[in-house]
Amino acid sequence: MAYFKYFNQIGYDIRGSQDQLEIDSVTNILQRVRLRLDGIKYRAFFSQHMIQDGETPEYLAHQFYGDSELHWIILYAHQATNPYYDWPLKYHDLQKFIIKKYGVGNEYGTHHFEDNDGHTVDEHYFDRDAMNWVTVNGTTIITNFQYEEKLNDDKRRLNIIRQEFVGPILKEFKLLLK
Repeated sequence: MAYFKYFNQIGYDIRGSQDQLEIDSVTNILQRVRLRLDGIKYRAFFSQHMIQDGETPEYLAHQFYGDSELHWIILYAHQATNPYYDWPLKYHDLQKFIIKKYGVGNEYGTHHFEDNDGHTVDEHYFDRDAMNWVTVNGTTIITNFQYEEKLNDDKRRLNIIRQEFVGPILKEFKLLLK
């Protein structure tokens, strides 16, 4: 089932000519539906999957549901509102993104410091008794690349809605669009 297949049609003048009005029937892509999130909190509703580099919502929908047009259910379970930024980037695309964000040559610049527990800390702190800056022992430099790679990898943990729940979700989706 294609995501927009069940959306309502509206009359719209695509040409926008002021001297001649021509109305066409188009899919109302501005229509919004919010499915109930009752099942989201129950682990039995899902199976776990780690998204591999290059896997797309369409690929996973075909793999798990046998229909690539159910990609929107994969995105819904992932709570992704933007398929470009809420889905993990391929490694090559991640590299390009980091260069664009931080600039050429700054990919491995210092982003921040972390302690042994992974908490963000300052490299130095001011010791009021000694009245000078002291280096914090055990801090690790986190580069811009490491930081962005971790954010990207965090998007790889995916809850896949189990196949037996897809039918009821489709039924509810169709009802909400009427």
